[in-house]
Amino acid sequence: MNRKIVCFAGLKKFFGDETSVEMDPEESYANLLEQLGELNPEAKEVLTSCRIAVNEEFVSLGETIKEQTTLYLIPPSSGG
Repeated sequence: MNRKIVCFAGLKKFFGDETSVEMDPEESYANLLEQLGELNPEAKEVLTSCRIAVNEEFVSLGETIKEQTTLYLIPPSSGG
């Protein structure tokens, strides 16, 4: 299944505003981050600290991806 991923902040320089990856049903969110790292190895360091949100809530990386086709990838950030 094709997963649409909306990217924020510094991730945009690696993937643009959004990207997509093809994933088997019931793969984990951690697998999604691994696939994105394979797409762009320069992003791996940032990806290790990212969180994923679905339906305006963060999800655990160990959870399996359900029927959602749009995921939101949020890198670490600091305010000031």
